[in-house]
Order: sequence, then C-alpha cells, then structure tokens
Amino acid sequence: MASTNSLPLPNGVSAGSASAPKLPAGVARGTREYAVISRALFFGGFSTFAQLYCMQSLLPLLTTTFGITPAQASWSVSAATMMMALGLLVTCVAADRVSRKRMMTIALLSSSVLTLASAFSTNFGTVVILGALKGLALSGLPAIAMAYLSEEIDQRSLGMSMGLYIGGNILGGMAGRVLAAFVADMFSWRVSVAVIGLVCLAMGLEFARSLPHSRRFTPRHMTVREALGHAWRHLGDPALLGLYLFAGLMMGSFVSVYNYLGFHLSAAPFHLPHAAIGAIFTMYLIGVAGSFIAGPLSDRVGRPRLLWVLVALALVGLVTMLSSQVSGVVIGLAIFTFGFFGAHTVASSWVGRRATEGRAIASALYLFFYYLGSSLLGSYSGVMLKSHGWQGVVALLAVAVVLSLAVAVAMRRAYGSGQSR
Repeated sequence: MASTNSLPLPNGVSAGSASAPKLPAGVARGTREYAVISRALFFGGFSTFAQLYCMQSLLPLLTTTFGITPAQASWSVSAATMMMALGLLVTCVAADRVSRKRMMTIALLSSSVLTLASAFSTNFGTVVILGALKGLALSGLPAIAMAYLSEEIDQRSLGMSMGLYIGGNILGGMAGRVLAAFVADMFSWRVSVAVIGLVCLAMGLEFARSLPHSRRFTPRHMTVREALGHAWRHLGDPALLGLYLFAGLMMGSFVSVYNYLGFHLSAAPFHLPHAAIGAIFTMYLIGVAGSFIAGPLSDRVGRPRLLWVLVALALVGLVTMLSSQVSGVVIGLAIFTFGFFGAHTVASSWVGRRATEGRAIASALYLFFYYLGSSLLGSYSGVMLKSHGWQGVVALLAVAVVLSLAVAVAMRRAYGSGQSR
C-alpha cells in the first residue's frame, strides 16, 4: 500500500501523471470554510443518528403496545441498522457517480419523511418495514461523510474534524433517545417519533443550504468490477481488515448495552420509571468528550498507541455495569461510553488515512461491519437477556470486547511505530 502520509489524489488521477491537475489545498483547521464544513457535517451526523436510534429508548413501550418480547422489539432498531449496512455497499459506488453533497442531502431529507411516517404505524410490522427503509435511506450519508472529510480536510486537521463529525453522531444519538423517552413519557411514543422526524427535517434543509460542494473529488463512473477490486484490496489489507472486525465487535457491544440496559433498570432491584431510564442516554455526553479528546490526541500520539487503551477502558466500564447499585451502573456506563466513542473516532479516522484509493468504499466497508455487528449482536443479546438476564448479556459482550482488545493490541504491535500505519 502506498504511504498514507502522502496527499490523497482524486479518483482516476495517478501520482505519476504529468497531466494531473493540481488539487486545491485541503481545508485547514482555523479557517472559515473549516468551520462551515464542520457545522454542516455535525448537523448531518446529528440528524442521521437521532433518526436511526430514536426507537431504542422506546423499546419497553413497544413491547407493551404490541405485546412482543424485548428481542422482537429490538428489530425496530436492528432492521434499520442492517439495511443501512447493506445500503452502504451500494451507495459508496453510487457516490462516485454523483455529487457527494447531493447524495448526503437526499439521504437526510428522505429519511426524515420515513421517520415521520413511522409515527403513524398501526402495527409492529409496519414499524420494522419503515425502519428498514429509513436505514436504507440513511446509508447515503455516513461513509460519504467520512470520505468527504478525508478528501476535503487537510490531513493534519483530519483527526479533529472527524472527532467533530462523530461528536454530532453522538449528540444526535443521545438527543434522539432522550427526547424520544421524555416526549413519550408526556404524550406517546408516536408523538415522540414525529417530533424527531420534524427536527431532523429542519436539520437536513440547513445541511443542504450550507455544505460546500467537494473541491477535491471528481465524479466518475466506477464499474462494479472496479468497486469489487477496491473492496478486495481493502479486505486484503491486514490493518483495514482488523479495523473492520474491530468495528463490528465494538458496535455490537455498544448497541446491546443501550438496547437492554433499560429493561435491566426497570426490573428488580432498581424499578426505575421510564423517564429516568431515558435519562441514562445523557451518558452520550461522555461519549462526546471521548470523541473530542481522542481525535486530536490520536493526531499527536498515533492511532496504534491509543486504540487499545480506549478499548481496555471500555472493558472496565462494561464489567462495572454488573453493580447492584444504580450509581455503579451509571459510572460503568459512563466509562464504557467514553472508551467506545474514543475508540470509534480513532478507528474511523485510521481507515481514512490508511486507504489511499477507493476511500468511500473503505469507509463503507468499515461501516458495513459496524452496523452488521450492531444488528446481529444487538438482537442476539436480547435472547441472552431473556434466558440469562443482564449478567448473561454482560458475559456475551465481554467476549466481544476482549476480542476487540486482542485486535487492537495486535495492531499496536504491527503498526505502533507509525502515526497512521
């Protein structure tokens, strides 16, 4: 693989081409354009994850409304994340044919309409179908956003910009869950979902108005064969493959914790009300701190040196959530959330630096594994909850996090001597 310290070239331009057009400089931190891009992508990430996970805090209400089990209710989230995972493999190819901005704008506006429609569902099957369509629509943003940042932002500022984007993801995920829980407690889950849809529609319109068009990317018609070639090369790179496996294991663990912790806290010995359970999603603010700290820190000390430390921290938090005291569970959740989002920030920016060609496909593969892990492990953990309780869920997730730690340690040993290797 070519050095990841070199400036990325647009698709179809070779480093040795005498006729290659000179690229404009990447956008540096501290400039007005950097602020505009960061704000727009923050809104995009916020809207995406507010919609994707607004149902998560409503799972106990869905089990009551439709008379279903927790594992079945989790499909209101898992269907969306699974279709997002599959959609990413298509949209990353389509994104090389059309404007990055246009693709992301369509994703945000169409998904907002589907979120609004789901508020009027008369049965759980409709909730799942609309959730799946919403996930498919949203697949047009995450990988494209990561590729957009990797192309447009100066590489020395990439860690910070990726941290800001993921900060928007985190705040959106938190706001979607917390707002949904509190509005549902006052009115109903249908009203809460409609509110989320309207807020995200407004953010999508502002995103479309303010985001600059790409300057360092030229649309081209990538064939399926070319796309498969990029994907095969990325999967054949040990570093990228390790990051992909890492993403699936860690995201599956994270979603499982937030899917089922509410059921645990509503039962003995805690018996917390729904509004109080919804408040646990404010722990996402700790995730914002993890993302904002890990981004620039990884630029300074190197991704290989930092990743395994953050995963180890997440493991400590997971085990702490076995506490029989609410305070212990909350402290464990805070530690776990900080470690997870810090690790995700490091890993996702590492993918952008490692892939010197086919960046959208490299990012899409990362997110494919990320959301596939979310869907599969997120649903299976519900089976463990029913058969073995919260302790069974934690035991299952501990295995996944330990495997993630093993991957991170192996990558530290293999690539620890380089900043982005």
